[in-house]
Formats: sequence, structure tokens, C-alpha cells
Amino acid sequence: MRGGSAQFIFVAGLLLALTPANGPAMARPKPAASRAMAPKPSPMVNVDNKRPVALLSFEIVMAGKDMKPEVIVGKLEKPLPPGGATSFPLVGAQGCAFLARWSFEDIKDSGDVDLCNDAHIVLVD
Repeated sequence: MRGGSAQFIFVAGLLLALTPANGPAMARPKPAASRAMAPKPSPMVNVDNKRPVALLSFEIVMAGKDMKPEVIVGKLEKPLPPGGATSFPLVGAQGCAFLARWSFEDIKDSGDVDLCNDAHIVLVD
């Protein structure tokens, strides 16, 4: 057991040698400038229906957190015909990652979308 104690002391000493003098970097708060620069989703979503059938519904959903239910932050108000395009606002959206859910005349599906980088969604076959 004596060899095990020596290894523990060596590892503890190595960890202390690698730790900065003012504490680990993750313990320091982020500067105010980096918090203010957090990415925000686009205020509008553009949807193009390039399929040969009508888009019956389309919604952008923000996942629920801390036992709260999911929130629909944007949706298509009326069906979008084949070849049609529209836009709608995002209301109360936070963060970048959302779930998009849609239904066509012939199929329903969903997928993850990042609306901070590009809020133009093109639906194709």
C-alpha cells in the first residue's frame, strides 16, 4: 500500500504544478463582453417549399428545460403551395438550436436546425 501513497502524492503534486497560480480557468467568470456577444437567432425564418406537394404545417420549437414544456416560437400560418416561399417571425426564441417540425400532404417529419447561422430553410425531395 505504501507504493500507492507515493503515486497519489506524485499525481497531486503534478496537478498543483499544472494549475495556474490564481486558480483553474473555469473558476473565473467570463468577461462581460463575451457574455454580451452570445449568438442570437434570426428574428425571421424564411421557408421555401421546393416539393411537388403542399406544405400543410411548419413550426419551430424550442426544447423545454428544467421540467418546463417545449415552446413553439414560430409557425406557418397557412399551407404553402408547391414552389411557394414565405417567412414568419420567431417570438421568444433563445439560443441557436431548435427543432423544426413539418407535414406535407404525403409525409410528416422533423429535424434539428441552427437559426443563428442561417434562417433560410428549403424543403426538397
